[in-house]
Amino acid sequence: MADHLVDIVNERDEVIGSDLKSRKAELGFISRASAVFLHDSDGNIVVCKRAPHKKFSPNLYDLAAVGSVCAGETYEEAARRELLEEVGISCDLTLLDVHYQEAVEGGALMRHFCGIFLGRSDEEPILNDELSSWKKLSFQQLVEDLLNEPDAYCPGLVNDFRHVEEKLSRHFAKGKSS
Repeated sequence: MADHLVDIVNERDEVIGSDLKSRKAELGFISRASAVFLHDSDGNIVVCKRAPHKKFSPNLYDLAAVGSVCAGETYEEAARRELLEEVGISCDLTLLDVHYQEAVEGGALMRHFCGIFLGRSDEEPILNDELSSWKKLSFQQLVEDLLNEPDAYCPGLVNDFRHVEEKLSRHFAKGKSS
């Protein structure tokens, strides 16, 4: 998606304005993002490798879909849009949590609230040009990878996973398919 307007929010995640996404690093405002943990009916989680041309975290594994919430959009609307744009999948989503996080990207402090969702689909991802490959991992394999090879994953994925790890663990321990 080309440069677009995003909502600017305060420390309570209340909209106080909007500006172009491209100005976020320069102005240092807080915005919103959505992230989707996508799994199949066997409980395998889809992770996608970011393309080498990506400005942030090139060639690192990320969630099935991650992206900015556009101005006027809800977290869920953004998650659905990103999932369809990035991997060509549409499915029901369950909100796991919304949390605040900060990360230094390209020397700039990036601050945002992130809505983290869980979705299930047995469709194979159809990647857009922002992604170069994908793979499926069991919950336990992902836990082990993040422990043994954290540098292969985007910092955002690691943060989001740690934030909802207990909820995901309960979900996959029950063998839920929804």
